[in-house]
Formats: sequence, structure tokens, C-alpha cells
Amino acid sequence: MDNMEPVTFTKIYLQGLVGILLCVHISVSLDISAEIDTEICAMEDFSAQCKYDEIMMITKASYGHIRLGRCAKRDFGHFGCYVDVTSFVSTQCTGKRVCELQIKDIAASSVLPDCAEGLLTFVEISHICIKGRPMNNLCNTINVGAAEQFFFSSQSIQLSCSSSSGPGYVTLEAQPGQTIHVKWVDFDDASQSHEYGGIVENGFEHAYETNINSNDQLEGVYISKSNAIVLVISQTRRNQIIKFFASGCVDIDIPHDADMVRTDNTMVVNCLQTEQVWNLKCIGTRWIGAIGTCKPPIVPPVLEIPVEDNLGAEKELEIDARLSNELFIGIVVASTVTLCGFVFVVGYLCTRGMKRRYLPNKDYEKCEMVAVDGTITRMLKNDNVQTWQNTMQPTMTRNDQVPVVAMDRDFITVNTNNL
Repeated sequence: MDNMEPVTFTKIYLQGLVGILLCVHISVSLDISAEIDTEICAMEDFSAQCKYDEIMMITKASYGHIRLGRCAKRDFGHFGCYVDVTSFVSTQCTGKRVCELQIKDIAASSVLPDCAEGLLTFVEISHICIKGRPMNNLCNTINVGAAEQFFFSSQSIQLSCSSSSGPGYVTLEAQPGQTIHVKWVDFDDASQSHEYGGIVENGFEHAYETNINSNDQLEGVYISKSNAIVLVISQTRRNQIIKFFASGCVDIDIPHDADMVRTDNTMVVNCLQTEQVWNLKCIGTRWIGAIGTCKPPIVPPVLEIPVEDNLGAEKELEIDARLSNELFIGIVVASTVTLCGFVFVVGYLCTRGMKRRYLPNKDYEKCEMVAVDGTITRMLKNDNVQTWQNTMQPTMTRNDQVPVVAMDRDFITVNTNNL
């Protein structure tokens, strides 16, 4: 068993690690190429393209006697004379993989720069390539997910759902429980001040936190506290990239008899009627953990105590008393009868014992009684025989010739000792 514990622990650890890696949805950062500057001289055409899975964004476009370079090889002291044509070029090229423009079209669409006569004029265009596709239909609410999405500020300004003279409005909404991360990047000179709009959340407007990134570009960051915000896009000469994605875990359903307390990336679910508790951890956009079912408490049955009836109790007591008296009388009578029977039996047995003792079977005492003329002759022991003979013969017949039954000697015997 001890040898199995390290293997089991390692297996559980690897399974947990794989589960976490699968649950974490990694938000891949937007892939933006380095800025590419292109100088287009007079009588030339602008041509640029990005990779097959990228689109182009015009970051800056100028027309005039700009600076010393391929088109202007000598400095006559008039460099810096140009006009900004970013809006026109962006309209023609931003969002496309390949873009081609003639310089005469650019000059015709813009105000001519106020430069000295005879100076060479040319166009300088800067662009970047972005991997992916921008969001479309910004007039509707955009559902924000964990994958990073983006759009161009010029898109919201040019849409018919926004005012041509005011800022555009873009609504972002994530799932309940999640927050929205917004970042915009400005490719203009960071030293120059611009209006970048803001964020409206829960009825209040908030500003971005701005900083300089590693490419010396100005960017603004905002992290929402709720799952729905409105972006306010200011109208500027330069185009901006606005990126956004959702983070955090979605609120989950809990048992109806439970309470939930969520703090940032942790959630504690408590059952209201029991002591069951579940702790969950949010990693990426997935909850690590599970919620069970609150077991209902076992309620002991209610015992009903019967209401005593005083009248019924009195009747029961009366009946019990009556039965007790009758039972007592019955016991007394039965005891008396039994005792009488016992005395009778004892007396009978004693009488028979005395008879057997005083009247033996063969040895009779010589004493008899004979009724002669209504008299009793008692005979003593010494003349029993003679007296019997002399007495029995005359008395066999009475004077009235009525036979007299002589009493047999066994008829009545009396112990002569008692005479």
C-alpha cells in the first residue's frame, strides 16, 4: 500500500494539472506588426499588402514637402510643409489586405499644402498589419468573449448609427459575473495630446488609464467592474485600435436553499439549513470545483400528547374501585368456603382415625346392649356370657307374641372400659 501512494499522488497531480490547463482559456494578444513607412514620390503609386490572414491599418499619411529622403534629396530650408491626409488614405486602405493608390488621387482629395512654389511634393504613408478581422456592425451590442477582439475607431465614427459631428458609441456586454478589459492603442506621437473618449458604466463616465508601451505608443486601459459598458469614441484625425476581451468566470446557479459569497476569483456556497460548504476557484474563465445539493435536515416527528378527560378519568377510577371491592369480596368468600371444606375434611379424617383406633376388627370387648322391654341391661365383663344366654332366650318372644329381634353382638358394642 505504501508503494502505491506516490504513484496515486502523481497521477492525481497530473490529472489536476491537465484539467487546469484545459479549463484555462488563454486570451491570445492581438498580433500587430511593426509600423512600415512608405515614401511615394510624384508620378508614383502607393502599393502595400499584408499576409493572407492579416489586414492593413493606415496609421499616418502626409502630403507635401515633408522631409529629406528619397524624393527630396536636397534641403532648401522648407521641409515640414505638408497636410495630413490620414483620413482619406485610411478610408481607402484600412481593413484591406492589399491597397493601391495613385498620388494624384490623394492630391485631388486634399487641400494643397502651403509650400513655396517649385518645391517637390510627395506622400508619406505609414501602415501596420494586424492578424485577424475587425468587428462589424458596431451599432448593435457586441457580445464579449474570452478571445480578444478589436475594431478601428474610424469604424464607429463612420457608422450611420452615430452622429457625424459627435463621438461614436459602442456597447460591449459579457456574461454575468465576468469583467471586460478594454485597451486602445494610438500610433500618433505620444507627446501630443488627443481626446480619447471614455467609458460609461452603471451610469457614470470613467477615463482610461494611459501609459507608453514598449513600442513608444500611447495606449489606454480600462477594466470594468460589471459585465456591460459603453465605449465613447472621440473623433480624431488618427485611427486607433480598440481591443477588448472578457475575463473571469460566469456566475453559476446555486441550490435554492443556499447562499453564495463571491470575492474576485473565489466563491463560497453555504447551505442555509445545513452545514455543507463548497469552495470554488476561478482560473481563467472556468470554475475549479463543483457544487452539490443541500441535504434537507431530518425533522423529528411531533408527538401528540393526548388531552386527559377528567370525567372519563373519574369514571375509570370508580369502575376500578368497584371491581376491586367485588374482587375482594370474591376472594373472602372463596377463602371461607375453602377453609370450611378443609375443616370438614380434616374432621372427617380424624373421626375415621379414632374409629379405627378404638374399634378393632376382631378383638371385641364383651359388652353389649340389648333392649328388653324398653330397658337396657348392662353386663359386666365377668358374667358376659351367662348374662347373654339368660337374657336372650326369654326375650326372643315378647308377652304379646311379637318377636323381638335379638341384637347381634356385632350390632352395637361399647368398650366396657368406658362403662
